[in-house]
Amino acid sequence: MKLFFSKAIWLSLCVLMVSGCSISLKPLQMDSAFPKVSYVGRGAAAGPMLMGAMGPMGIAVGMAIDEGIGKDIKSALSGSLVQNQAVVVESVAANYPDAHRFALRKIEFKADTSNDDLAYAITFLSLYPSNTTKCFKSESAPLDELKVSDIGWKIITNSMTKEVACQD
Repeated sequence: MKLFFSKAIWLSLCVLMVSGCSISLKPLQMDSAFPKVSYVGRGAAAGPMLMGAMGPMGIAVGMAIDEGIGKDIKSALSGSLVQNQAVVVESVAANYPDAHRFALRKIEFKADTSNDDLAYAITFLSLYPSNTTKCFKSESAPLDELKVSDIGWKIITNSMTKEVACQD
């Protein structure tokens, strides 16, 4: 009789453990709105120099250069979002397990101070339900690659552990 009860208890514990482990968790959701993407670099630096040659229009030309580079980077990011979205979600989930949903609000690319051919990203991330904003600074990457490939997503996901103070 003792053997029967000990087997029944053992079997009950096994059933409880197996059923408890089979509960599916709701996956982390990424908002579908594409973030605002911008670039500050070469054009901003060239604006004052162009002002000498073109007058006040030189600053506008410098800003237009940066805006064009920003559009190229945004195009590369949006064209490669589908194949990189799962990696972004996994990175956020690993670093913020309490989040149920998140949104990439803004990604600012900036020219590296030591080399204008490199740029890094500052990513603004909103987490829900806590409604907090986190910011991350990435490593620098070649600007030419940022404009035509998915390297932007790679440096963004790699930066999720490098939180910086948000400056909006």
